[in-house]
Amino acid sequence: MNARANHTTNSEQRGRLPEVPFGYEALLTREQRQQIDLCRGIGWVLQFIRRPEFHSPVVVMQDVAKKSWQVLDNGYLEAFHNLRGC
Repeated sequence: MNARANHTTNSEQRGRLPEVPFGYEALLTREQRQQIDLCRGIGWVLQFIRRPEFHSPVVVMQDVAKKSWQVLDNGYLEAFHNLRGC
């Protein structure tokens, strides 16, 4: 299989996955789950969870001003810039 065909297959797979998977809590650390609950309490929305192979999930929330934030493994927040580094 050539690289282009493999890229198409990966894109198609990603396109079929939900932005927030059912049972997503099992993918996250305790700290991430706590931070998500706190943020939801002030009106934030869980935007998506990327699940790159061989890496920790990338959890992204959106605040009321529509700015995106990544919830790190330790529960801390970091500004998220939609870069596909993983």
